Amino acid sequence: MRLEISFRNTDPTDKEKAALTARVERKIRKITRFLRDPIEVSLVLYAQKLGYRGELQVAGAGDDTFVAGVEAEDPIAAIDGLIHTVERAARRRHDRRLSKEKRLVRPVEGSFTGASPAPSAGAGFDLDEDEDIDLETEEISKALHELPA
Repeated sequence: MRLEISFRNTDPTDKEKAALTARVERKIRKITRFLRDPIEVSLVLYAQKLGYRGELQVAGAGDDTFVAGVEAEDPIAAIDGLIHTVERAARRRHDRRLSKEKRLVRPVEGSFTGASPAPSAGAGFDLDEDEDIDLETEEISKALHELPA
């Protein structure tokens, strides 16, 4: 994973940069399970008159690219909002991809022979398919006639 964090209109100290970088790395790990490697993360944090604005771009292999923008009063809230937005979008795309794959799965030819399952070992008798249906029908009709009206 390649992480790039830049600041605009502000000059954070090295301690603040390290803390924000550690926070972003820790929180981005949630998103990486939904993306394929290599993953590139770009975060830009803008200082404004009344707060901060953040832009986050997360790109995985293939067409997995997510972009988010959030405004907040402090940089931590902006970063958390960005990561939450991208995580939700990545999870949604991942779930859609999985459900699409499940819909597209077809049974393999020859895996279902169409034969009836083998009789259980404790049955003690073998019935043909027609006899089994007739037996069930007779039992149901007996039970219906025995019911009090």
